[in-house]
Amino acid sequence: MSTKVRTNIQINHKHYQVDTTEMTGAQLKALGGIPEQNLLFREVHGPGDDEQIQNDTVVHLHDGDHFYDMPPGNFGY
Repeated sequence: MSTKVRTNIQINHKHYQVDTTEMTGAQLKALGGIPEQNLLFREVHGPGDDEQIQNDTVVHLHDGDHFYDMPPGNFGY
């Protein structure tokens, strides 16, 4: 008996249910309607910086993951 994996994630506070446990940064951006040039982050619970996801990075998804984007150049360097 085959069971489909359904992973619940959020991108910019919008819920998505995907049938996989791995997606690239580019696929996550496409799913969330995020421009390719924007930066993508996965929220990290607790202290520490959120994880930046590159377009070609394969992300291992976990139920409840939250992602958000930010336009490039928004950092105060």
